Amino acid sequence: MNSLNMHRLANQSPLSTLTVAARCALSGVVLSLLAAAPASAQASRAQGASAAEAVMSAQARQALAQLPGQARLKVRMTRLDDLFSREANDVLVELEDSDNQASEADQPQTRERRGLRKRQLLARLGQGAELLEDFDRLPMSFKRVRSSQALAALLNDPDVKAVYPNVAHQRMDLQSLPLIGQPYAAGSGYQGQGTAVAVLDSGLDYKRAAFGNCTLPGIPSTCRVVAATDIAFPDFVRDTGSYHGTNVAGIIAAVAPATRLIGLDVFTAGGAMTNDLVRAVNWVIANKAKYNIVAMNLSLGDSTKSAGECPGSWATTPFANARAAGVIPVVAAGNSSAKDGLASPACAPGAVRVGAVYDSSLGSVKFSACSDASTAADQVTCFSQSSPVLSLLAPGATITAAGISMSGTSQAAPHVAGAIAVLRGSNAAPNDTLDATLRRLQGTGVPVTDARNGVVTPRIDLSRALQSIGQPAP
Repeated sequence: MNSLNMHRLANQSPLSTLTVAARCALSGVVLSLLAAAPASAQASRAQGASAAEAVMSAQARQALAQLPGQARLKVRMTRLDDLFSREANDVLVELEDSDNQASEADQPQTRERRGLRKRQLLARLGQGAELLEDFDRLPMSFKRVRSSQALAALLNDPDVKAVYPNVAHQRMDLQSLPLIGQPYAAGSGYQGQGTAVAVLDSGLDYKRAAFGNCTLPGIPSTCRVVAATDIAFPDFVRDTGSYHGTNVAGIIAAVAPATRLIGLDVFTAGGAMTNDLVRAVNWVIANKAKYNIVAMNLSLGDSTKSAGECPGSWATTPFANARAAGVIPVVAAGNSSAKDGLASPACAPGAVRVGAVYDSSLGSVKFSACSDASTAADQVTCFSQSSPVLSLLAPGATITAAGISMSGTSQAAPHVAGAIAVLRGSNAAPNDTLDATLRRLQGTGVPVTDARNGVVTPRIDLSRALQSIGQPAP
């Protein structure tokens, strides 16, 4: 039986890179996962709007002024004047799509229909736009729009549903196994047999003992990692210096000892760019059947905060398509300590949003963003973001896996991804709908009240979830 070696690191930050501003080379947007106070944020937005208007050309002003209201609503997660103030924009473009196409995303005829529409849109834009990348399993593409007139034409096009900026996302950095009932699950033979989980993160150091001392993915036969690839810039490194992705994958490996792991490196020095994340989800959908991928873990997010769901997120359509293919997106809630909102893409519809609790008493604990004077099992950590739409809680402080110790909602999310792999394993409930799997986790979880806002969220209990198999999902 696998186990996680627990360490009490009182001064460890939930995310070592939280205080490092991410430079987004493609979009020019600077983000930090630790958001400013609301009052200062409001002042910054006003100042940003003034700055954008000041540099906007007369031609751009005219194009923006003539843009009808329906077209304006297509710009998501950024300001219109920010886009029109630039000479060129690299943006994610989403086409109108049907649920039927989402459920058949991997079919050649669906890819051809979408591809034709994408080519037709590019032809209509002419010299004003350039295709940077296509995502063939999604109704999305990555384009460079070269002028304000081309941007206006893009937004006015009836086949365009939404336009998203390309921004950076940062890492959301046991007795934890007994707390969630994993020893019972493993001892009863439920270990995620026949499944795989994709880890969209900083890479995966597959040569570590926790993964079977692989020489290459899938080699030797005891290797738990079946694929590892650079989705972002190909740096040919198994994991970056933080080993964040390796820790996250190690937690999944411990919760679901038989599930296979896939490491998708989505990070560059500036963070995980939106286009790289969309590319990773596209890869997961394309390879779902090959590996039987049942969940994908995203322990990352941007600096936005949403009290409810954020249907305007870039992740809404990719997550819907992933679910249609049979893959559950599991996303860290965020580490900014906000008690009234979640980061993106956790807030996106279709995401399983995971906050963090302590697994035991660690005494007084100080993190970079906050501190807890006292701690106890099932106490929500001070850094964990919260809102009424939070899906689940899981242990997130402090977790050591694959020889690395970290704290954060980053560490809570993979507990849930591993639990999903166990429940959807070949000897558990592989034929449950995705919603039924989630209902088993939520309906059998331990209710935990966040003392900061009174929100009650279930903390996963894998043993109780498994005991519900054979009965209708709660």
